[in-house]
Amino acid sequence: MADDIRPQLANLISRHRALVVVLGPIARQASLRDRIRTDIGELSNEEQRLRADILAWSPRNEPEAREKLIHLASFVAATGVSFEAESLDAIVKSVERFF
Repeated sequence: MADDIRPQLANLISRHRALVVVLGPIARQASLRDRIRTDIGELSNEEQRLRADILAWSPRNEPEAREKLIHLASFVAATGVSFEAESLDAIVKSVERFF
């Protein structure tokens, strides 16, 4: 299945996942946030950019569509962040032809 996913999507997801793992504990602990506020801002901006790139990704096949959905669902479960209605609509439209 991994062979059916373009390397660019796999790279976006891998980088996004790594940032979410790094930012998770920082976001939950105010003392860490205060000590490294500048670094958090840069990392947070990069995380948001990668998330936007994943949201905008147009899957070319079912495995890519599934990978996109699995990653975004994992992101929501891990962070508690929700998507706005417009983003949800874009996600559904990008994968609906595969399901």
